[in-house]
Amino acid sequence: MRARDVMSSPVITVKEDTPIEAAAALLVSHGFTAAPVLDEQGRVVGIVTEADLLRGNVRPEGWPAEDLRGKRVSSVMTRTPTRFGPEDDLADVAEMMLEERFRSVPIFDDGELVGIVTRRDILRAVARREPVQP
Repeated sequence: MRARDVMSSPVITVKEDTPIEAAAALLVSHGFTAAPVLDEQGRVVGIVTEADLLRGNVRPEGWPAEDLRGKRVSSVMTRTPTRFGPEDDLADVAEMMLEERFRSVPIFDDGELVGIVTRRDILRAVARREPVQP
């Protein structure tokens, strides 16, 4: 099985200067756990996840931990995400995701963002996989 067989496409993206609240709303409204982050030229420079958006913003003494107004995706994103192509073996993608504790990875074809693979995409493929007949 290849990355292209399970990847989500088209990909919802955000820009580096997107406010954190807007990025969170976008992820929630589309049901995604992460989004690639684009620079001003439209190049992928990182990925922002639910964990990135929550980290440092949830405290027992109050919600939110600090005023999020003015805080941008660029201040919390993971820079230069690992890249895979649509023809890469899904087992290789899954292995790297588990080793690095990534929940999602962008998929590129000739430098162009074409999809994203999440742990849920891989789990869905495992759940629907037919047993091999002898």
